[in-house]
Amino acid sequence: MSNFTENQSLAIKKDGTNIIVSAGAGSGKTTVLTARVIRKIEEGVDINKLLILTFTNEAAFNMKKKIREELTKKDLKEALDYLDQAYITTFDSYALSMVKKYHYLLNVSKNISIIDSSIMDNQRKAIIDDIFDNMYGNDKFNSFIDKFTVKDDKDIKSAILSMNKLLDLRYDKDEYLKDYINNYYNDNYINQLIDKYINFIILKKNNIAELIDNISNIDGNYGSKLYELYKPIIDSNTFEDIKNIYNISLPAKPRGSDEVLTKAKDNLSRLIDEIKDLTLYDIDYYKNSLLSTKENVEVIIDIINELDKKILAYKKEFDVYEFTDIAKMAIKVVKDNQEVRNELKNYYNEIMVDEYQDTSDLQETFINEIENNNVYMVGDIKQSIYRFRNANPSIFRNKYNEYSKNNGGYKIDLLENFRSREEVLKNINEIFDYIMDDRIGNAAYKDTHRMIYGNKSFELKGNQDYNLKILNYNNDKEFKSEEIEAFIVANDIKNKIENHYQILDNGLLRDFTYSDACIIMDRDSAFTTYKKVFEYLGIPLVMYHDETLNDEKDIYVIRNLINLIIKIYKKEYDKEFKYYFTSIARSYLFEYTDEYIFDIFDNNSFKDSTIYQLANDISNDLINMTNFEFINRIIKDFNIYENTIKIGDINKSIVRINYLINLAKSLSNLGYTPIDFMQYLNDNIDTDIKYSINNKMGNNVKIMNIHKSKGLEFNICYFTGLYKEFNLSDFKSYFIYSNTYGIISPYYNNGIGDTILKSMYKNEYMLEEISEKIRLLYVGLTRTKEHMIVIAPISDEENDFGSMVSDEERLSYKSFLDIINSVKSKLLNYITDIDYHKTGITKKYNTIKDINYNSYINKTDDKIEFKNINIDTNEISISHFSKENNKLYTKEEIENMEYGTYIHYLFQITDFNNPIVEPKYKELIINFINQLNLNNCNIYKEYEFTYKDEMEEKHGIIDLMLEYEDHIDIYDYKLKNTLDDAYKKQLEGYKKYIENITNKPVYTYLYSILEKNIKNIN
Repeated sequence: MSNFTENQSLAIKKDGTNIIVSAGAGSGKTTVLTARVIRKIEEGVDINKLLILTFTNEAAFNMKKKIREELTKKDLKEALDYLDQAYITTFDSYALSMVKKYHYLLNVSKNISIIDSSIMDNQRKAIIDDIFDNMYGNDKFNSFIDKFTVKDDKDIKSAILSMNKLLDLRYDKDEYLKDYINNYYNDNYINQLIDKYINFIILKKNNIAELIDNISNIDGNYGSKLYELYKPIIDSNTFEDIKNIYNISLPAKPRGSDEVLTKAKDNLSRLIDEIKDLTLYDIDYYKNSLLSTKENVEVIIDIINELDKKILAYKKEFDVYEFTDIAKMAIKVVKDNQEVRNELKNYYNEIMVDEYQDTSDLQETFINEIENNNVYMVGDIKQSIYRFRNANPSIFRNKYNEYSKNNGGYKIDLLENFRSREEVLKNINEIFDYIMDDRIGNAAYKDTHRMIYGNKSFELKGNQDYNLKILNYNNDKEFKSEEIEAFIVANDIKNKIENHYQILDNGLLRDFTYSDACIIMDRDSAFTTYKKVFEYLGIPLVMYHDETLNDEKDIYVIRNLINLIIKIYKKEYDKEFKYYFTSIARSYLFEYTDEYIFDIFDNNSFKDSTIYQLANDISNDLINMTNFEFINRIIKDFNIYENTIKIGDINKSIVRINYLINLAKSLSNLGYTPIDFMQYLNDNIDTDIKYSINNKMGNNVKIMNIHKSKGLEFNICYFTGLYKEFNLSDFKSYFIYSNTYGIISPYYNNGIGDTILKSMYKNEYMLEEISEKIRLLYVGLTRTKEHMIVIAPISDEENDFGSMVSDEERLSYKSFLDIINSVKSKLLNYITDIDYHKTGITKKYNTIKDINYNSYINKTDDKIEFKNINIDTNEISISHFSKENNKLYTKEEIENMEYGTYIHYLFQITDFNNPIVEPKYKELIINFINQLNLNNCNIYKEYEFTYKDEMEEKHGIIDLMLEYEDHIDIYDYKLKNTLDDAYKKQLEGYKKYIENITNKPVYTYLYSILEKNIKNIN
């Protein structure tokens, strides 16, 4: 334990009670959790007696991997033998195992399966359509529709489905809805709401004094005048007295007032206007408006009950459930069966929950049922950024606050940060000291959460400033802000490369490389701009984001194939048939020219084409096939896998196609025919179906959103896109569900009006939303190891404040830039004005495909010249240097292909100058490296390029390129066959392109992975 801090050791050793460990960013949370597991095993605790719960499969895998490494080091063979069967899993997986084990107590099948959420969303939409159709004619329903619809009932349906999704998160949903009207529409409850509303207004009113104090600090005379005017309001605590605010006019500020006073007065003015809006009517009006919504809510509950009944029948019929259902079943098992509950309580030595700040209400309910004063919770409320996944940060906060008083458990803080330089931590503390507290942000940052510098190896420094740098630009609207910021970042990266910016690596300083930099922003919308700008400037960039299944070429082609086959099956040779046929003919599967396709239809010979014959063969068997068989037949007959190499990353394509196969299988199990499957894809083609891809690391700049960056770390972090406004639209719907206020409906009185519930909900919503945005900024900034660089158009307004930015100002944040601007006075020393015109910014990046390769593989002081090519608007054909495959593979060949793909991946991510490879493959890769001359050369991997040759667009990805002073070597990895003419043609294309753009001799080689030899192809 000598390598651990005092609090880390405490977190490893402490036993005998519930424990919450508040582990700040970079504090060694995973290391501590792993050490605690090992300590328990060494003390004789059976590994099967530890229940370790995480939130993602990846996290569970990584946790098991770390434990395995430590068990191996300590030679704990018995625990190693049982590790794969140990309960190191996700909440969802553990709940599913519980339900399957005790299925007989729940009256469900042991073989229940999980249904894709997109399928159930589709089913709910279909069912609610039927419910509405059947309810038309009901007077109460008709009145409801007449009041709240204009053109159609689409928005009403959407609102009810959204409410129902939130209600599904309640374990007691059925009882809650059954008693809802009685509980929420009695006089006692209505009076409680009115009292709550008055207290809400009083809290708002109290902020007047805070804002006037701020004004007094700027201008004492003006502040005193305001205080005298508003003193009766400040001192009052009744609704009637506060309502007198209408009788007071806010006086003009003194002539010649500076921007600080102007801004402070504007904040006060906004607050006063808000209080006036909240006190517009009398109490009886607010009561009656609440009571008038009863009939609306009754209609909504009737619809939801009917929807739930039909959805449950559907799930039972096909024995499929969602993870929310599984969680509720697991809770029901332990709630309703004391024997099961006692068994679990007494079985586990400890229940460990990682990332506890992400716990949902259902998960917390389950843990509370099986805990036995033995729950060990590790997390950081400041990193709770998954409310959209139902995480409830108040669970962590409430427990942390209670355990701080030794009430129910023990609290441990891990505040020492071992990730970042001292300057980085100082800068982060300087920001969050003033914007995060227990109310807004959910953590009293300055009092109990400030990070402490812990990694003393960072005492080694280069001759450079590691403090926060804010690059401030003034956008004159000549370019979009995202274009300006992309060029500023790219320019800074190039300067760091050219000036040998120093990075600390394994205790030594070295030159900055592209892989040291990460661009982090709130959302993915600007990624394409960055990709184009960086390509234009010759900087390798890889984007990390969720892919959209229905936005990819291969999925569009498969969907069109399905539609074509159905058209042939139905003998419908109409315009849509021609569209689907043409789409497939022009796709990467066949690459027919437009002239050839025109001739096919002109001569009415489409039935003689390969496309038609293959599709017709499948259509003849359609009636006897399941969706699963249908999609697999298409993939096999049209050589989908073999052709995917022509459109980019084969690994991504395989993930997409496998997702589609699993979707087809799920729909088959639900009784969908191939025609139904086609309709499902057509109906959902405009709905984003997201899936994740594990991107490969390499010597590239990374770009990702903040959510993707969580858990990662980078030497240099650039923060861009801060000016984009938050999406705060959830409270704009007419009908809303809130755990606090229930079903919120507007009232109708010669028009639609909002009740007091909407006002209180909006305040609660903004508090939660802004709190999460502040935490999101914390997560982003704490990814930084050595240097934070913010690029933003900083406000010219002066500002100053006391110990905290005011609640009113924080709750009015509309962007991350607002957050930075609110603490600008504390960050003035870090702001540098930038003339973005000097970055080489140009619109050419958006049209030019050619890249001057020398611009980033040669270290030179010569100016880079870019050739402006005017591309005409005629359609061009697309070809690929990669070999085209038109054969069917055996199972053994497919397995070899998968093996080759994985080895190819290892070649890509391995540092050839310092190879660290898993032992199983080390000899294979070292053998290749030993055959290379790596002296005095630049190494480039996975170099992707596209360029136009006459009327043809060429695309290729070079596996490995070694650039020497006088020549370039290109290597392509293949599994075995290095004699194929198609491979030689592929390398000839690579060679031609690189010679054209570098003016250096290029030599090409093929490496056989299995035969371990290099063949010269020149």
